[in-house]
Amino acid sequence: MLRFSLLPLCVAAMLLALAGCEAESEGPASAPTGYDSGTSIELQDIFVPERLVELPVMPAGTQRLNEIYVHNAGDRDLFIDEMSLNYQSDDNWVLIESTVPETIAPHQHAVVQVSYTAVEGGDTFAALDIYSDDPDEAEKTVAFIGRQATGGPVAGIDANILDWGFQFRGVESRKILGIRNDGDEDLRVTGIELIQSETQAAFQLACPGEPLDQCDWGSQSLPALLDAPIVPGSGALLELVFIPANLQSVSAQLKIQTSDPVRPEFTVFLLGNGESALNCTPPTVQVVSPPEATFYHQWQDLEVTVRVFDQEQPPGSIYVELFLGTLLIEDEIPDENGFATFVLDIDDHTPSIPTGLQPFTVRGTDGCRLWGFDSFVAAIDFPLSATDVDGDGFDSNQGDCDENNADIFPQAQEVFDGFDNDCDGSVDEGTEVWDDDCDGYCEHDTLCVGQGPSPDGVTECLGLADTPYLDCNDSPSDLNGDDVADGATIHPNAEEALNFLDDDCDGTTDEGTTFFDDDGDGQTEAVGDCDDSTDQVFAGAIEWCDELDNDCDGAVDNDCIDQTAPPRIIGGVIVDRFQVELGSRVQAQVLVVSPDDNLTYTWEGDMGGWYDEPATGSLVFWNAPEDSDENRTLYYGEFPSLMVTVTDSLGQSATAFGNVLISQQVTTAYAPVLATQKGGAGGCAVVGSGAAAGVGWLALVLVGAFRRLRRAPLLSRRPS
Repeated sequence: MLRFSLLPLCVAAMLLALAGCEAESEGPASAPTGYDSGTSIELQDIFVPERLVELPVMPAGTQRLNEIYVHNAGDRDLFIDEMSLNYQSDDNWVLIESTVPETIAPHQHAVVQVSYTAVEGGDTFAALDIYSDDPDEAEKTVAFIGRQATGGPVAGIDANILDWGFQFRGVESRKILGIRNDGDEDLRVTGIELIQSETQAAFQLACPGEPLDQCDWGSQSLPALLDAPIVPGSGALLELVFIPANLQSVSAQLKIQTSDPVRPEFTVFLLGNGESALNCTPPTVQVVSPPEATFYHQWQDLEVTVRVFDQEQPPGSIYVELFLGTLLIEDEIPDENGFATFVLDIDDHTPSIPTGLQPFTVRGTDGCRLWGFDSFVAAIDFPLSATDVDGDGFDSNQGDCDENNADIFPQAQEVFDGFDNDCDGSVDEGTEVWDDDCDGYCEHDTLCVGQGPSPDGVTECLGLADTPYLDCNDSPSDLNGDDVADGATIHPNAEEALNFLDDDCDGTTDEGTTFFDDDGDGQTEAVGDCDDSTDQVFAGAIEWCDELDNDCDGAVDNDCIDQTAPPRIIGGVIVDRFQVELGSRVQAQVLVVSPDDNLTYTWEGDMGGWYDEPATGSLVFWNAPEDSDENRTLYYGEFPSLMVTVTDSLGQSATAFGNVLISQQVTTAYAPVLATQKGGAGGCAVVGSGAAAGVGWLALVLVGAFRRLRRAPLLSRRPS
């Protein structure tokens, strides 16, 4: 990876802040000296205000002349020993040799031109090295960045993810997705494919503004979309519908193929009921009346009042059922306050209600297909037992296995409490510590006490796993009608399949399949990643010389970049000011271009002073010697060097230095006229607002210029 360690060119920014921005100049112009009576500049002094030139995206083949202003701020002629583009510069940058000066007179400047030709395939880089006879800054470097060129149609989409959030089952909700043409030629949509689980087909493409039952999208809308070009600067719209069959988390992918030659396919992820469905809880159900073990005659009405509550859903979405044993007697939808009332004519009800001690159960089911229960006992023309100590309607002769607990009696609702609530000989069956779908796993995080029977009543359970915990779907129901319990194939250690479900209960959906980005590089096999095991390989990546097809173009190491190239320091050590008083502090930093992420920085000095600890990053602070009579004699007029050695993980290194002048009184007041580049940003237009503006701009352009090389941040603006 290319790594950049950069802070703003504070020297230039400070000078600009002092000078202010003049009107735009069409060519070289003389600059006022800006000297005062206390200033004495006797030597030649090179000053290059623009140290980084960034060009915007242009159509391929576009040519641009970049003007670099080189000033002589001194009182003597500045001789240019050499000026050239260094060996790492890309071929599409060319120095116009006729503009290179031999000499720059005092307080004058020369305009050097560097030609740029936009090319497709990736951002390009160049560096202009300037060697002069300036005694304290013999080398200057200007860096250039050219954005990846474009031409023809350029496809774009409004969003890579459409998330409907929580939605009740059966309720229709629509979203609009835009397809844009940001290029300069017509763009065509060549294909649309909606990929989703057949068992959870909750998404549809719709005719805009029309009901689903009046729209055949494939024959009505798709042909028009494929036939009509998207002209430059315009777009086309897709309307998508989400109608969940249940409240389980569901996802799908919409693949859009276009005539964009650089990015011919987009993948949009469609999500529904993700976060809300994960947080679904079962409703609470409470029998308000009658009280436990109430006596009735056959000629009476049995009136049952129930209250239900669900913290995620309104009462109207809950289905309430009244059972006699396992026989469904009545069902209701509660009112807005959560109350449901059943009135049963005992001697004239269908199905009939027999005499005797009858256990009733009330079940409330929410949209997530989660249940809550409560139960009671009614004595129909059956005298209550005098030996029923706990008043639950049953005594020990009638099957009550705990006469001291009113929640325990035959056919009571089993709950997770460590008791056999229904007196059937099993403890806590059907709760979170029980394997209901017979796949060997329970929902509880540390406890599993039993399993079965199998959902079909025929197949024998295979037994519990060694660690039968954390089943994320233990449902024995068959909502999709495939004759397999919904939760039987979903459990820890299950094999993850391409079905938009979390089969192995690890919190991730479809990992390891062609529709999951396993290496985190932003692409899947389904959209062109030819090796989803490494983030160095994906369609459109930088081709490194590493014996891999990094850019997935079918060729290995074609036009590749050498990863073993040593680090290069652009522009030497940059200090925030040149003249330094004793006892003051200077900020120093370097811009490094390297394919290595693991760079080390070693800072040294050759004349007194010290660095703030730790001085191990791209930016450091150097402290001048303390102000004392002895140090004034030793250091006034001296040029201490601040030196750094940058070393990569292969042991290759580069060294650079910068100088400061120990001065009794800071008097530099040179204020050159900085002409703006024609047709681009430069000089005043960029940093005229001062050093603070320069920090943000320089940081921004380098991050943007190399954003394609790695998803992680590439810019270090503080010491590492």
